[in-house]
Amino acid sequence: MRRIICYLLLLVSANSVADISVITNINNGIDSVSRQKVQDIFMGRSRSFPEGNFALPLDLNPLRSEFYFKLTGRPVEQINAYWARIMFSGQASPPTMLPDEQTLLKTIRENTGAIGYIDSNHVDKTQVRVLFILK
Repeated sequence: MRRIICYLLLLVSANSVADISVITNINNGIDSVSRQKVQDIFMGRSRSFPEGNFALPLDLNPLRSEFYFKLTGRPVEQINAYWARIMFSGQASPPTMLPDEQTLLKTIRENTGAIGYIDSNHVDKTQVRVLFILK
């Protein structure tokens, strides 16, 4: 049993992304944001970038669990429970869930205030602006 658990842990860690880049539209006037600001935007505590422009957070289905764990230190189940409470109280809505990187990149290119995340190995800095990197 112990070997099976070790094997599964190795398999999961081998498939995990080394770094996740938090990105926005190339024409967004911001060069970077703090980890706390990223957390505030993605957890619904803030709806704007530091300079005051509206922020449209986008979740990426394949990376969502790893992103929130790296950002908050909490498993995605706790994030889901958090959003269930917030939505029930009517305080905010969770980030829009997108199915793949292509859809995420297209949405970010079309919306100046969009903010999302992607595997750092797939970032094209001519298409998007990197605001923060989660390691």
